[in-house]
Amino acid sequence: MEPLWAVFGTVVLYYAPLYMRSVGLSSTQIGLLGSVTLALSFLFQSVAAPITNRVGRKRTTLIGDLISWTIPMFVWATAHSFAAFAVAAALSASGRVVAVSWSLLLIEDVEERQRARVFGIINLIVTVCGLLTPLVGLAISRYGVTDTMRGFYALGGVGMTIMFLWRNAITEETKSGVAAMQQHRDLGLVDSLRHALTMVRGLRGHPGLLGMTAFYLLTVFIEQLSLFQILFLQETLHFSPNTLSFVPFVGALVTVLLYWVGLPRLSGLPIARTLVVTRTLGLVGAALLLLVPAGNVAVMLAVVGLLVGSTFLTQTYRDAALFGRLPKDGTADLFSAVQTLTLLCSIPAAAIAGAIFAVSPHSLFVLIAVLCVLLLWLAVWLARRETGAQVAAGG
Repeated sequence: MEPLWAVFGTVVLYYAPLYMRSVGLSSTQIGLLGSVTLALSFLFQSVAAPITNRVGRKRTTLIGDLISWTIPMFVWATAHSFAAFAVAAALSASGRVVAVSWSLLLIEDVEERQRARVFGIINLIVTVCGLLTPLVGLAISRYGVTDTMRGFYALGGVGMTIMFLWRNAITEETKSGVAAMQQHRDLGLVDSLRHALTMVRGLRGHPGLLGMTAFYLLTVFIEQLSLFQILFLQETLHFSPNTLSFVPFVGALVTVLLYWVGLPRLSGLPIARTLVVTRTLGLVGAALLLLVPAGNVAVMLAVVGLLVGSTFLTQTYRDAALFGRLPKDGTADLFSAVQTLTLLCSIPAAAIAGAIFAVSPHSLFVLIAVLCVLLLWLAVWLARRETGAQVAAGG
């Protein structure tokens, strides 16, 4: 079912900054919308685990997707003002509940050794759907950004709704989900939330979880800062929307290559050491982006392809590493806690990015490169810790 979401989701998320710009929003307003979304996401994330445990992974995913994707898609399709985009952002933020329920529905009944492969498949599907963006780019060249995206948002609202209902009909609740529903069915929402907080207090008791949480947090923070990459490529480096439509296309090709060639080769490495490899590539890509000559399509596509590849690998192994450090008891609570902390720390990222971009676009991407250095250092620290733990266990 995932392509029915990804075909529309990848395109609208990629072109969202250009679409908002085309209807008159400034860089500061675009950044502010990003931070508003994260602030509201933080509030929804705080109740994600209690809701998921009480309602169930399957039902929470259906209801949450309809609220956070179906309705906003139609609001975005008709938006003309900052206020309209803010309403859509508020609805979209409720998707943080689904981020927990869907992840658990996807992975809880999967053997641990297969989890990285499952995350890789999902990330692959989403990225491969970027192969459609050149077609959207042709439509933009003919009809303009605004009209094309309005039509695509409306079409996406219909397609996603079909997917949500169809997927719900063919899936089953996970074993852990059934147990959690039985455990929480007699608890009120406040009691469920209190139970979640009790689980979170034990966060330090799980080896390596705090370090992995810091890594997770910093990757998301950098992703939020990178919101303005498409505007940087268009407005600073002077690439046309039609040219930029090939960025996801190249990214999809790189992702397919990495899935079939890269993942098998990296599977023999410990996950933390794999993160060192992926973040080394990410740092190289972030540095090279600052050196792309204005208007040089070949160099731009090569550098962005490198960035997409490093992001795909990082997300695949980051998520697998995080789940590998979560205990079976209280998985929803601890996973939600990690995401809640991540959202809290990432709230100012988009607003900061918008303010910096409005003054100096290059400075924003220098900051991203610096943070990539910090992220690589953290990956090295995690790898050394993992190696030390393996040596101690062997001794």
